[in-house]
Amino acid sequence: MAIHERSLVEPERIVRKERLVIDGVDVSGDWNLLILPRVINDYDLDFGKEVLNTPEGKTINQCYQCSYCTASCPIHNYWDERYNPRHFIYLARLGMIDELQKRVDVMWRCVSCHKCTHRCPKGVLVEEVIKAILKVMAKRGLAEEYPSKKFDKFFTESVVEYGRIEDGELLFGWIEKQGYKVFKDPILKKPIPFVGDTPEWLKQLTMKPIKSMNIDFLLLNAKHMLFHPKTKNWNKFKQVLRKVMQEEGALH
Repeated sequence: MAIHERSLVEPERIVRKERLVIDGVDVSGDWNLLILPRVINDYDLDFGKEVLNTPEGKTINQCYQCSYCTASCPIHNYWDERYNPRHFIYLARLGMIDELQKRVDVMWRCVSCHKCTHRCPKGVLVEEVIKAILKVMAKRGLAEEYPSKKFDKFFTESVVEYGRIEDGELLFGWIEKQGYKVFKDPILKKPIPFVGDTPEWLKQLTMKPIKSMNIDFLLLNAKHMLFHPKTKNWNKFKQVLRKVMQEEGALH
């Protein structure tokens, strides 16, 4: 028979003969497929409790494994079927650390579309729970800081400093942090768009909307890239925000 969620089964545990006849009956292909058993003895039930005690992971125990999240996920369906939110939650609750580590390279790929959260019949905040799992793994030294976490920190730094983001500076600043060479003007030290090692896909992605913008809007964006806009009276709010983030452990 065919295997549901085949990506969850290691290839070496799948046994199938392409040509097999038993007592005159042809059972070739999937009809003779077997999955070899496995023994797991690395359970750490404290891991699930640790996830539950984080602000993001408080809904993890509401999951009853219906797989609505995975069925709704564009990453699972269109990019990498190993990205399986239902399974990540299952592994975390059982404390199957080794199994989580095998999938840590895909767990950070969430694009924050929130389809999983909106469609969950049990009210699990799926995206937040997955981030909580990664957070606990990083805290235990089981996973390196993943790219989306680095972006979250970069984004937060900009919001905390100015009260708002500036799209161009955020985009090209992030490109620089990813290791690409970005040229900056010598006076204000601001990134110069499309000069340096800007990836070709990013140039195409950015140029498409630019072509439809009017000149006034383009000039406004250019001004904002040179002089980062700031929320009015932000310095007062910034002090309060920093204090709250420090109390919540969200500012490092």
